[in-house]
Amino acid sequence: MRSGELPPGPANSHSEMTPERWALLSELFYEVLDRPPSERANYLKRACAHDNELHKQVESLIAALEASGGVLPSSIIPTHRLAAGAKLGQFEIVSLLGVGGMGEVYRARDTALGRDVAIKILSGQFTSDPEHLSRFEREARLLAALNHSHIGAIYTIEETDGLSALVLELVEGQTLTERLRQGPLPLVEALDVAHQISEGLEYAHEHGIVHRDLKPANVKITPDGIVKVLDFGLAKISAQEWVRPGAADLPTISAPTRVGVIIGTIAYMSPEQVRAKPVDRRADIWAFGCVLYEMLAGCRPFPGETASEIIAAILEREPEWGKLPAATPPLVQRLLSRCLEKDPKAPLARHR
Repeated sequence: MRSGELPPGPANSHSEMTPERWALLSELFYEVLDRPPSERANYLKRACAHDNELHKQVESLIAALEASGGVLPSSIIPTHRLAAGAKLGQFEIVSLLGVGGMGEVYRARDTALGRDVAIKILSGQFTSDPEHLSRFEREARLLAALNHSHIGAIYTIEETDGLSALVLELVEGQTLTERLRQGPLPLVEALDVAHQISEGLEYAHEHGIVHRDLKPANVKITPDGIVKVLDFGLAKISAQEWVRPGAADLPTISAPTRVGVIIGTIAYMSPEQVRAKPVDRRADIWAFGCVLYEMLAGCRPFPGETASEIIAAILEREPEWGKLPAATPPLVQRLLSRCLEKDPKAPLARHR
């Protein structure tokens, strides 16, 4: 999730503004804004090829942003958003940090202990759904089992006025996504970040937990250089999963189906994930390889403008190894080759 204020959907949208829809809209909004103005229209058209309503919603947000001089009018804020000053037990909402498939994340103040925390709230409409509520509680149990310096911690569960919330460690700093906007990382810095990520993942794997959605947006770097892996909420919840066709750069989101749920983010999905096969910690190893490649090369190993293009690249093509810095040590190149091996059962001897 991106830090900072995220734009909600237009109040007059014809589509119900569910948390999933809001997450999709918010991410695409920022993806469009990240591009030069001359490229935005074409990018938005490609990303919304199968969703005309989403196209209109993003255009509406951009128009509102431009018309207001860079501040989104409060008239387009949906009613389920909590305002600054709202209370949940001993926690006081400060500001919105981001939106995910399960709900919203806020900065809040723990008035009893005098510290800032992150609060992840499950939308009220999901608390009435036993399947989604079970998923939320599962996330709490999974996170509570993890106690590691490179994994974002959970403090408690808060239930107030019909709202269920996870109270999480507030990790200050920038996400790896934000850091990568400045360009590729120097080799030493990239390897340091990768090492810290790997320590967190290894600890989780040793405790039987698979992240399943490792990506730069779920990695934060504190001002002191400490790396934290965030959001284990999608960890091994379902043996079945499916991929929603749509904008390729957007995070995949949960859907109203009992058959399975979307898990992960397409650009960082392993071949077995995009084929909807059961996954284990090897999917995290693949995603780790994608993240390390991106830190070194400054671009994703499997690019594409649409979901179908990215999936084809993941299944059929090798990364452009020539985009790695010339100074990349052979050992690191072998590591990347091993991580991004399309066959998870491939013997180690194949990677030289």
